Amino acid sequence: MSLVRSAPREATRASQLPLEPPTDSYRLARAFLVLLSVSVVDVFNVLDRGMAAFRPNAESGGPIRYVVLLVPISVVVLIRLQSPSFLMRRPSVSELVLALMFVLGLGGALVGLTMLGTEETARPVFLPMSLGLLALFVVREPTAREVSRIHRWLSNVGLVYIVMNVLVNINVLPFSEYQQYRNASVAFLALGLGAAAAAGQRRRVVFELFLSAVVFVTYPSATMVVVLLITAFTLYLTTDRATPLRSVVIGGVAVTFAVFALANLQAGVEVSNGYFDLVNKANANASRLDLWSAGIDRFEESPLVGSVFSGDAVAERSRDGKALPYHNDFVLFLALGGLLGIGLLLWWIGVTEATLIQRIHRFRRSGDEGRADLLRAILVGLNAFLVAMAFNPVLSGASRSAVVFGLYAIAMSVGAPTARSVTAGADEDEEPSA
Repeated sequence: MSLVRSAPREATRASQLPLEPPTDSYRLARAFLVLLSVSVVDVFNVLDRGMAAFRPNAESGGPIRYVVLLVPISVVVLIRLQSPSFLMRRPSVSELVLALMFVLGLGGALVGLTMLGTEETARPVFLPMSLGLLALFVVREPTAREVSRIHRWLSNVGLVYIVMNVLVNINVLPFSEYQQYRNASVAFLALGLGAAAAAGQRRRVVFELFLSAVVFVTYPSATMVVVLLITAFTLYLTTDRATPLRSVVIGGVAVTFAVFALANLQAGVEVSNGYFDLVNKANANASRLDLWSAGIDRFEESPLVGSVFSGDAVAERSRDGKALPYHNDFVLFLALGGLLGIGLLLWWIGVTEATLIQRIHRFRRSGDEGRADLLRAILVGLNAFLVAMAFNPVLSGASRSAVVFGLYAIAMSVGAPTARSVTAGADEDEEPSA
């Protein structure tokens, strides 16, 4: 079974449609795509870490890292000013869960900042989370032409990232010290591969796989290995012949593997140590385990609700006393939000996965391959960031957090296939009776 689908005829038909004014959902998507593009070429990592990108010992990145959030927010405000209306799209279950998580998390962070004197709050996590809810304010779904353009833009953003990653790693671009193209941001590589594969661009997929090999040889990141595996896994889960049963079975296997890995953490650490020795790379396990242990200790102090996200979002590394993120966003939610916090995060992830996979299959059954392929590409990107969260502080970086929730908002703005369109598509596939 090929993971790369044939180029859809819908893309050709979409390019032949007459021009029409852009929909509000497409205008919002363009704002997010600008955000993604700027994040990829932000070689100094300013939008992710603020001025801390230039001052490694700085305790805070400052407010400059939140400037990127104003782009999509301003677009929504402009849309509403041009066409005043109180009409909103009906929220999905995942958006309701996200809204609850956003209110709880940002509220706790602001309480910590204003009343408890918390210096390193979880604002970089929860302020960008608001972007995931902006799709509620756009009511017109993108046209077929706009869907094709969004998909093409995502594919190009991924390609630019891969090329720049190679150029930085081979020292053509002298920015390796800022580490913009390392570890968590490698999810952009998966986004490029996923978008190209979903669009049926086989030559681009081969080219990007070659460049990915160069990236790995020049910087053998374990996160990249996991990201590439989740990319193949997601593409396989959403092929033309994939069934709901396949999703259930593979999802069950993945959950079982995760539980087994957590129950045998020491064995996993030994495997990881062997990997670092094999690729002759500096072993960061000691620092990560130190930070994770600090997060678990904080969780044990208040296992139900933690500090309700009002506490510090960093931990002190024992060997040098430096305050660092937990290097695991799941540990972050566990430490600051207890079982409530981690429960909301896992609930949102699970509902989002189920929603997008269901919509991909339903769009395909209705004959709307363009929307199915776009959601498939976005799901690859989202899953890459989500799996990177287990080893890196993805959501603790403002621009990376914005990218995650921006991709989610684009997916939600695409809309859902109606029961009527799915039935019509299924009827067209049936052989006429004699």
